Amino acid sequence: MLVELERISCERMESEKFPTICFDFVPLFPVLLLNPNLHIESWCVRTSRQGESMSSKFSHSSTPNPGKLVESLRYLGYDNYHAIPDIVDNSVDADAKNIKVLVRSFHNEPEIIIADDGVGMDEEILDQAIRLGSLVEKDSASDLGRFGMGLCTASLSICRQTSVLTKTQDGALLRAVNDVDEVKRHNSFVSVFEKADDEDKELFQSVLGETQSGTIVILRKCDNLQNKNLSIFSKTLAKHMARIFRYFITAGVNISINGNRLEAIDPLEWEDLRTEHFDDGQIEIKINDDGNTVTDTIRVKLSILPESTEGSAAIAQNLKSQGFYILRNNREIVDAHTLDLFSKHNDFNRFRGEIHFTGTLDKYMGVNFTKRDIALHQSLFDQLSQYLTGQLKTIRSRVRKAQQAETPQDVADVHKSVELEIQRKSKLLMTPKAPKEKRESTERKRNGSREKTEDTNQIREPREKQQQGGFAANCRFETASMGESGAIYEAEQQGRTVIVRWNSDHPFYKRFVLENVLDKKIVAASDFLIYSLACAELMWFTNDETVELIHNLKTVMSANMRTLLS
Repeated sequence: MLVELERISCERMESEKFPTICFDFVPLFPVLLLNPNLHIESWCVRTSRQGESMSSKFSHSSTPNPGKLVESLRYLGYDNYHAIPDIVDNSVDADAKNIKVLVRSFHNEPEIIIADDGVGMDEEILDQAIRLGSLVEKDSASDLGRFGMGLCTASLSICRQTSVLTKTQDGALLRAVNDVDEVKRHNSFVSVFEKADDEDKELFQSVLGETQSGTIVILRKCDNLQNKNLSIFSKTLAKHMARIFRYFITAGVNISINGNRLEAIDPLEWEDLRTEHFDDGQIEIKINDDGNTVTDTIRVKLSILPESTEGSAAIAQNLKSQGFYILRNNREIVDAHTLDLFSKHNDFNRFRGEIHFTGTLDKYMGVNFTKRDIALHQSLFDQLSQYLTGQLKTIRSRVRKAQQAETPQDVADVHKSVELEIQRKSKLLMTPKAPKEKRESTERKRNGSREKTEDTNQIREPREKQQQGGFAANCRFETASMGESGAIYEAEQQGRTVIVRWNSDHPFYKRFVLENVLDKKIVAASDFLIYSLACAELMWFTNDETVELIHNLKTVMSANMRTLLS
């Protein structure tokens, strides 16, 4: 019988009554893992006898090529600093009280060891753990693992060889080894699975001591390290893990890296007496999923950090760090996310939020394979938006109100003359273009929402954008109290107007503007300089990466000027 693979629209399938069969495509496997909620167009198999049942025809083996697949799985988008915490998740799920991470050199090559004194694994569980897609049962309401592939895929993203030594309280020490090169050589998913020898026992005892049970994961042939400097790598890893596992560390789990015990890093600074606890509430979530009603509770914590005047702390209060930290079963999976509820702006530099959910809502939070991103179900987004949008507006309004500062009349007069001069020469100036107006569809393209066939996300560019000399012909100077440690200025655009907000607390403003009010040329020159910087910022620093770059540039510039002028 001739079997023909064809890509067919859902409408044609229905009208022509094609028999349909669901099956996996190996080339799509990594894509589906990274995007579990991805909508894939329907495929069907058409035969010469269309009405015949196909269930008896599935006899041809479509086993993936192990050598090709294992190499592909090494590039699923894992970040080293998220892959190692994924392995540590297994230690936490094993009720470990002490978790050790060692980053060191072994025979002049990098070696990473993750060891714990948890319950360990017997032969059956170890056999599953070293497989792609283990069948070990998980409690979605409490366990940190989800897909049953964390150990294999996380280790594959870093190294070519993974060894596991494990022991239950009453069992023997077991050893298993996966090696990419051996899988490719045999073109089969093969591994070492045996009782440990004396050398393994010596290593187990040297790392974990006299513990009655536990597990050691050893990563060797580490060819995918993001930083070959193991000292810097360890320090960066420590910062990530101290934040990711902060609730477990606070609860008494001892996590150390190269012998240094981690102290929990709380981005909300909740225990700082100067931090404002803006909200600590719960949302009862209800989602209708194909006739089934799913209910659960999400905890929301919002804080406003105390203003920092210290260099490194001040830099940390930036665009990159502001936003929501998403925690699944008390383990952070996403940091500093806007959830599409606000746009990152300096007004939110001291805002931090936490969203706590259990694994029961995995599908609706859209947790991806590497546990590094989310894609909210439309209903869940709407419920979070209803609860949070008003509070975010209040936080921004409060910050703006607190920053209001009165401009002396003689200084305001100079600012006004500068504004008129800029307007007069606007056709000769390089100024920002019109902000693009995004026409959003009334139905967001989210996990759980339907896609529309027409392009509902078109960008409409105003006609004025084509005008010579740019679009923003006007300028307005304002002053705000942003603290000595704040930036010299902030810039934003409203329609045709560039708004420059001087920081009235910064020594630059005091020295060059307030103290020179009688010399209008110096004040005007200062205004022109800051206006020009503002235009460049608004013209070229428009996406998340470049916005962070200009923020850091302004932070360093402002800090140096503060030191030099004080």
